[in-house]
Amino acid sequence: MIRPPGDGKIPSVDERLRRSERITRQKEIDAVYRHGRRRNGEFLRLHILENGRDFSRLAVSVPRQVCGAVLRNRWKRLLRESFRRNKAAFGPGLDIVAVPTRPPSGLRRQDVEVAMIRLLRGQGRP
Repeated sequence: MIRPPGDGKIPSVDERLRRSERITRQKEIDAVYRHGRRRNGEFLRLHILENGRDFSRLAVSVPRQVCGAVLRNRWKRLLRESFRRNKAAFGPGLDIVAVPTRPPSGLRRQDVEVAMIRLLRGQGRP
């Protein structure tokens, strides 16, 4: 039996984070840093560059100075999950490098999602 999309059983939008949706080459990450726009938020900085593709891609860079290894991994999980769940809000054709600027203490995924979408739309800090 085939179920119609949106019935709660089958996601209507592909929510997986495919390898093609990640920026994996250092050369491409450097290009985003060098040529992209930078948006600063309360606890996060986004570097954004148009890529001419039908989909957006994400890279996460958490500096060691921000926090220890466990919290850096938490940041990576929060940012990848936020991007994965909100692909439609980000739209196609962007390379995004997300750089946290403080430890994730007390942050929820929803907070990170809202911050990423605000920064992408150019609204910056609240």
